[in-house]
Amino acid sequence: MDSFIYSILIISILAFIIIRLILFFASKSCNGVPQKRLLLGMLSLLFPNLDVSVHDRTAEMLERSKGTIHIHQYSWFTGTKVLLTSDPANVCHVLSTNFSNYPKGSKWREHVDVLGDTLFSADFKEWEKERKLVRSLTSHHKFHQATTKIVWDRIQTGLIPVLQHASKLALLVDLQDLFQKLILDIAWMISIGYNPNFLGIEFRKDPFSVALEDACEAAFSRFLMPHSLWKLHRWLGIGKEKKLKHAWKTIDRVFADCISKKQEESAKGEDHQEGCNFEGVYCVTGEDKAFRSAPTRKGLRDNIVSFIFATQDTTSSVLTWFFYSVAKHPSVEAKIRDEIFKNNPQELNKLVYLHAALSETLRLFPPGPVLSRIAVEPDTLPSGHRINGNTNVVIAVHAMGRMTSIWGDDCHEFKPERWITEQGEIKRVSHYQFPAFSAGPRICLGKELAFMMMKATAATIIYNYDIEIPEDRPAEPKSSVVFHMKQGLMARINSRGT
Repeated sequence: MDSFIYSILIISILAFIIIRLILFFASKSCNGVPQKRLLLGMLSLLFPNLDVSVHDRTAEMLERSKGTIHIHQYSWFTGTKVLLTSDPANVCHVLSTNFSNYPKGSKWREHVDVLGDTLFSADFKEWEKERKLVRSLTSHHKFHQATTKIVWDRIQTGLIPVLQHASKLALLVDLQDLFQKLILDIAWMISIGYNPNFLGIEFRKDPFSVALEDACEAAFSRFLMPHSLWKLHRWLGIGKEKKLKHAWKTIDRVFADCISKKQEESAKGEDHQEGCNFEGVYCVTGEDKAFRSAPTRKGLRDNIVSFIFATQDTTSSVLTWFFYSVAKHPSVEAKIRDEIFKNNPQELNKLVYLHAALSETLRLFPPGPVLSRIAVEPDTLPSGHRINGNTNVVIAVHAMGRMTSIWGDDCHEFKPERWITEQGEIKRVSHYQFPAFSAGPRICLGKELAFMMMKATAATIIYNYDIEIPEDRPAEPKSSVVFHMKQGLMARINSRGT
């Protein structure tokens, strides 16, 4: 009881201080942006029921500030100086030109500690080693063969039966939940060759995805809160840190269960799933030595959990926002369906308009709304902004899709045509203008796999079904490192009888 009272006292004091800060800074500005907008963004993390989106606030601020903002006033609050940018020249400088000066940093690793020690959080020599190993896997022709087979198999034997069941019974289903389960099954099958069958007509609970979402929310909260404050929350076992503690245990438990069941299948000779088998690292390449990068149980756990996070959370997020956007734009859906009918749902390379619509979704609703880097040494950005060492440079990926200086006056419109050339081909846009998959040396190695999964899923659904989304359903993002919908995406599935 004493600890509970103490926790309430701490929260009350913090709330009082923050409210006083809002009143104090309300009339002040930074680069022409009222300070209360910044504080409202922080409030959305501490008090999630407030009708405030930190990503929308960031976009508004950067639009008014010509793409870059120094936030000196919060260095005392967060413990780190912060620079926000949506300027493509600055993005190129940080992610490529002066890459060695901008690692993710030790605090980033702390923020995402649930993922362990992997490529996702590594820097410098450790990152170079891990990157080389992962590239050797993802670039191998056997990897592409195995992943393509797994994706289409899971769509045919997992997704379609569920959609048929939902259509027959006129069920209202959560598309975000279905996509998470679909991609989760695929990720497990790719990584260890085991299908946990989270996706099924039973609509059974998926504790792993819930745990990952809780972990992502906690990581984002850590990103905006002072280092000492989120550690205090962890020590007290309150708020998002309490949820993270339970999430961590769930992730470890599900990992152990899946590994154990895979080993049981192998022992019984029932191991018929093709996978890339992280348990024997990079088996498809024949480089047995490479697998020694994860010789321990923890190393295996970290690699698999990070791979699943990178595959499942991001891809399912884009698919959710894609179907939300397409439902709001019937003409776009009609063009996609016409393109599929003229070709074939499995001829993905020919589905140019579908690719464009997915790219437009990634522009407006990137799965990773921000990228964060720490300056090692003082530097001057192309925009002329001077930064000191230990400055947190935050690339506002979500905001970049809403900048008129980058995309024109129609930047808020969902317009797949902007991605298609006069010759009817996909328009190539600089990664520094469109960093949905990051850019430079750390550009995402799974980009092609992600597009293949998204196009295969979207083409199958649009070819076979009509998706009806109730107009009164809200579509708000969570305050998280992944751009999930806060309340999912409820929809009715109507079979087209094709």
